[in-house]
Amino acid sequence: MGRFATGADDPVVLYVSGGNTQVLAFNGGRYRIFGETIDIAIGNCLDRFARCCGISNDPSPGYNIEVLARSSKSLKFVDIPYAVKGMDVSFSGILTSVERIWKD
Repeated sequence: MGRFATGADDPVVLYVSGGNTQVLAFNGGRYRIFGETIDIAIGNCLDRFARCCGISNDPSPGYNIEVLARSSKSLKFVDIPYAVKGMDVSFSGILTSVERIWKD
């Protein structure tokens, strides 16, 4: 998918699948893991955010969040915290931040 979306021969991608989030690249005929989440996976983060906002789980929270974002008439971007330690990533600050923003 990363090759298709970017046109790059060997893209670095953020793999998101349920409880897993990894920074991957294809090199030497195989995928290599360069980093991964050190706390909450993006899939779990999206699930919890959807529950907080009352967004449906059918067919999937991440898809429904994207559909809602794309259909918005007023795009509003906010700064959200995340941490990178080497090639490992931390997303728990994103969840806390968006939950606070939603409640305000």
